This record gives sequence, structure tokens and C-alpha cells, in this order.
Amino acid sequence: MKTTTRKHIVQLTICVLLIELAAVCCITPTQAADPNGKYSMTYVFSGTIQQQIKYVERTNNSLHTLSPSWFNLNPDGNLKSPPISTELVNRMHTNKIKVVPFLSNHWDRTAGTNALKNIDRLSTQIANYIAQYDLDGVNVDIENVLTTQRNQYTELVRMLRTKIPANKEVSVAVGVNPWDRNAEWVGPYDYTALAKNSDYLMLMAYDEHYEGGPAGPVASISFAENSIKYALSKTSADKIVLGIPFFGRIWSVNSASVVGKGVSTSTINDMIRDYNAIVTFDSTSQSPKAEFEVKTGDKQYTIEGKVLTPGKYVVWYENDQSLQAKLNLVQKYNLKGAGSWALGQEEASIWNNYTTWLNGETSPALSQQLKIPQNNGSVLSAVQPTYLTYTIKSGDTLWLLAQRYGTTVNAIKTLNGLTSNIIYPGQKLQIPQTN
Repeated sequence: MKTTTRKHIVQLTICVLLIELAAVCCITPTQAADPNGKYSMTYVFSGTIQQQIKYVERTNNSLHTLSPSWFNLNPDGNLKSPPISTELVNRMHTNKIKVVPFLSNHWDRTAGTNALKNIDRLSTQIANYIAQYDLDGVNVDIENVLTTQRNQYTELVRMLRTKIPANKEVSVAVGVNPWDRNAEWVGPYDYTALAKNSDYLMLMAYDEHYEGGPAGPVASISFAENSIKYALSKTSADKIVLGIPFFGRIWSVNSASVVGKGVSTSTINDMIRDYNAIVTFDSTSQSPKAEFEVKTGDKQYTIEGKVLTPGKYVVWYENDQSLQAKLNLVQKYNLKGAGSWALGQEEASIWNNYTTWLNGETSPALSQQLKIPQNNGSVLSAVQPTYLTYTIKSGDTLWLLAQRYGTTVNAIKTLNGLTSNIIYPGQKLQIPQTN
């Protein structure tokens, strides 16, 4: 009897532990995005494997493909030993998310030009790694090479396509060309030939304003749209994925100490709070801008090794409103989908609405405010939105504004692309109203 009792107790204990383990594993379920929706990919460049897994878990089933930085080049053009994580691959595959590492020289011209001189060896190496680790393809992201290597670049992509199984991805990240130039760093990209030999072109539609240059939007709406129009003149819409930035850039106003350093969106939002920044939204570029002053004794931020010393700064970045405007272009031009640089730099709250924006649906919060029926197959209600522009005063809160104007906090946040309830004196907001 004692032996049987102990056995039952052990069995019961094991069952309880298994149930608890299952419950823990289900706290943060990860799944792939709807296969019938627009294609959604993202690059991941930083963080440990565990951090990268957490970045994916918070995307709210918004991704089809993850593209980690595993295929990197030595200065001699040879492929470095790739730090492939079977843990990450298995975790993503379990949840139907593809893993397509990107091949990059990280702007190193010597590494890039040398790699294109021996494309047969390089393409074979990559194909072998894809087979060995059950990867889902490769994204080619070799930048800053010579215009004279245009044909070599195309031939590398063609070789990859012939050596990698047809059910696996070969894609290319291309420099955008809204100016229709054939020189400088965009010269090596033969859009038509690259599209013919790949699954899609990922348009790097960012860095309109860059480090070392004048202050301005990282990716204005016209910059993104003109980049799409150029690509459409060279290939079909189903071969185009629009790249969007999850970062901003910061400039010193009264000195040249910081000139366009890159900074993640999540860090920018922290700086906005800590420095009580004035945030405005430029309607022409569809881009937010933050202006603040760092004073002696304030919290210090270090951006790419550079400490923000006392002085005035301006930051151009992305928020919900600007990202939604860019993703609307995917629907407008019926593109294949969207990609982003880079996972982990974004404000995590964007994933609450990302799939909705990408697939051209109305945000649920705003729809509720405007009383627009959803998914009933009929024409949208005749209720038309109107907006009141309001300048924030000291003592205002989103809750008070919602009460004053008969709306909701979520509706105000959605309309203005806010990712938190923090607002600042001098900030201009649009307040939704209905007729």
C-alpha cells in the first residue's frame, strides 16, 4: 500500500509539474502572421538569442519571416563562420515563422567588392549553410560596392537562386532611387534583373536624412512613395516589399557635436519623457519631430558612443501615425508587403495595430469612435470624421481632453500616433469628433 501510494504521489506530482510547465510556455505564444495577409518581414541585428526571441514574441503574430544577421563578410570577401542559432531556428519553425538570414558587408566597401569577385564560392557556401541548418533562404544586403559591379551583383543573386531550392527564399535589399540615378551607391542595383532572379526586392526606404547631413525626416512620405514609383517602373508590385525604419536620428542645434546619429524609437520616447520635449507632427512629411534641451545635471544619454552634452537637440523619428501612413502605401500600390529595420528598436506598442495597418484595415479604436461597421461587406457608414486641433496646456491630460470633447483616450492616441499617455505643454494634437 505504501509503495502504491508513493507511486501515485510521484505520478500526480509529475502531472502537476507538466501542467505548470505548459502554462508557463503558453504565457507568450508566438505564431506567424496570417498567410493570406500582406507579407511581413523584419531584420534583427542586436541582442542575445533570448532577447531576439522575446522581440518576436511581442510582435502579436505580425511576422512571416525573421532575418537575423548571420551571413557576414570578411574584408577578403569570404563568409565569416556564421553564428547560426539552432535554438532560434527551431523556435521560429515551431511557430511557422521563416528564418532567412541576411548576407551583408555592413557598408564595408572592401568586403563587398571582394565578395562580388568570387560569387561562385560565396553562393555555394551560403547554399550549403541553408541546407545544413534548415534555413529558409537568404536576403542579400551587400551595400556600398562599385557601380561597375552591377552585373556581378545580379549574377550573385542568379547563382543563389539556382543553388537554393525553389521553395526557399532569395530576396535582395536594394538602395532606393527616387531620383532615378545610376551612379553613387544605388548604381549596382539593377532592379529589373534582380527582381527576375529573386522572390522580391526589399526597398530600404529610409535614411533620406543621414548621419553627417542636415536635419530632417528619416523617411518622409514622399520619399517612400517616390521610391515605390521608381521600383514599379522596373518591376511588378508583387516583387516589392516596402522597408520602414524603427529608428530616428538626432542632431545638435547649436553645435556639430551630434550630426544625425541613429537612435532607436524606444530610446527616443524615453528622451522625450526625460527632457520634457516639445513634440510636433509635420503634416507634409508625415513625420514626428521632437525638440528638447539637455541641461547640466539632467540624465545623460549616450548615442553611438557620443554623450549628449548640455545644449539643444532635434530628433526626427517614427511613431504610430507616421508608420501607418507608410504602411498605407503597401495597400495603395498593392505591394507584396513590408519589411523593417530593425526588430528591437521599435516602440513595442506598435505591434498592437501593425497587422491592421499593413492590411489596410481601420484601427478598431478609431472605428469605435467613428462608429464605422467592421467586416460586414457593406459600404462604410456615412458618419464622417472631423478633427479639432488643440495645443496642450499645463495641467492637461488625455483623460481630461477625452472628457472635455466627448471622445476616448484610445481614439486620441490612435489619431495622433501616441504610444503612451504622456503629453507635453505646447504639443499639438488632433481631437477626433463626429458629425
